[in-house]
Amino acid sequence: MAPRRFIIHIPFRQRIRSYFRPISLRRADSAISGYVDLLLFRNRFHLLAAEASYSDGARYFPAVEIARYLRKSLRDMKNVLVLGAGLGSIVEVLRARGCHPRYTLVEKDKTVLGWAMEILGEDDSLEPVLGDAEAFMAGNQRKYDLVFVDIFRGKTVPDFVTSPLFLRQCRDSLSPGGRFALNYIEVHKNQWEKVQKVLAGIFPGSHLVSKDENRILISAPSL
Repeated sequence: MAPRRFIIHIPFRQRIRSYFRPISLRRADSAISGYVDLLLFRNRFHLLAAEASYSDGARYFPAVEIARYLRKSLRDMKNVLVLGAGLGSIVEVLRARGCHPRYTLVEKDKTVLGWAMEILGEDDSLEPVLGDAEAFMAGNQRKYDLVFVDIFRGKTVPDFVTSPLFLRQCRDSLSPGGRFALNYIEVHKNQWEKVQKVLAGIFPGSHLVSKDENRILISAPSL
């Protein structure tokens, strides 16, 4: 693996100050996400958008739960697909646990994807893909050991993410023994109950983690 080449540099004093208050590092008006702000808070990167805050570096709860549940198989992973890359927190989480697969990071927002690559550093293990996750999966022919779906508009998961077609495409993109993981925010109980039924039909025997409004589903190993 080639050495990581970091583009973003944060002075030590600025990192210390971030433990006391959020520090804005980048600001932009994105055509996809609207106004976005890259923050450093408690020495971890956060993405602030109009309706929500995303990512939390190596402490990003959904990614941490996935890594904890899959801890015995992490180092065997060779290829990971992230749909809705954000700032790439799952990469930081898995790297911290000695997991160094090849990542395909699919993100629709050019600004956000650019920031993610600044944070993660440029190396041969990262394949950034600027594009729509739904279109990407429709044409995907590759297999992955982990497919992580983390796509939101504000706090709402777009309808296509929980459609049977998209979920089957994700399932069919898993290597033997591969896992599918979904980060979902429950806004309406009735809607989440419907989503659970769809997920159970496509990914039977899945593990579910609930914390506050977050629902993190991790599938059983694929056949």
